Amino acid sequence: MKAYKYKSGKKTQEFDTILDFKQTKEVSVILPTYNEEEGIKRMIDSIIETLNGRYQFEVIIVDDNSKDKTPEIIDSYDKDYVVALHRYQEKGIFSALQDGIKAARSNVVVIMDADFSHPPAKIIELLSYMNEADIVNCSRFAPGGGVEMPWFKRLATFSLNLFLRIILGFKVTDFTGGFHAMKRDKFLALPFKYKARWGEFDMELFYRAIRRGYTIKEIPFVYKYREEGHSKSQSYIYYAYLYWKRALQLRFFG
Repeated sequence: MKAYKYKSGKKTQEFDTILDFKQTKEVSVILPTYNEEEGIKRMIDSIIETLNGRYQFEVIIVDDNSKDKTPEIIDSYDKDYVVALHRYQEKGIFSALQDGIKAARSNVVVIMDADFSHPPAKIIELLSYMNEADIVNCSRFAPGGGVEMPWFKRLATFSLNLFLRIILGFKVTDFTGGFHAMKRDKFLALPFKYKARWGEFDMELFYRAIRRGYTIKEIPFVYKYREEGHSKSQSYIYYAYLYWKRALQLRFFG
């Protein structure tokens, strides 16, 4: 079996390394998935409804060999603008995003979660600022933003981001939101150094981008606790440790 299966419309390809496709779209939305059968179709349809008639777009679902019906659902679409990228060897959200961005047919990419914690309607506002910045970050802590989840999780998320801002000394207000629009070529030029197990890759993204002189703009959004399926978070203490470790690595070792 090849490492990847790529299905766009009715065309399917298999390959061992991500191909560099011709840039024919205006925006590519990247959704990493693992066992998201409960909500992935509604998510894809919502993105299509948001972007249809406004942009030449594609939705790339990067699936890490889900054990539920997610692979069947994403393969059921027969339109060119829905891409199912199946990964049979690699695992992890950051490498999934990297592969999705490499396979994108647009130089503007949006990365977001597949569980409606990131509202698809916000994509239009994200894209409206792409002429002003290399990265547009949706922030829960910018004025007008917010977090809709149990109070103890709100407190943990706010405290973690405050700690990260202090350690790294950046003006970015949200290091763990994972909802951005950015330029594909600028992202691929960043010299990422560390592997990521969770969303801690965002800190390195901002760190490398700032070091390269990229422009970053933040806009507010309201994070909603996942509407479908089950959270992948096993322990807030464990994931806080991953973020703290990455922040200290970047601060002291670059």
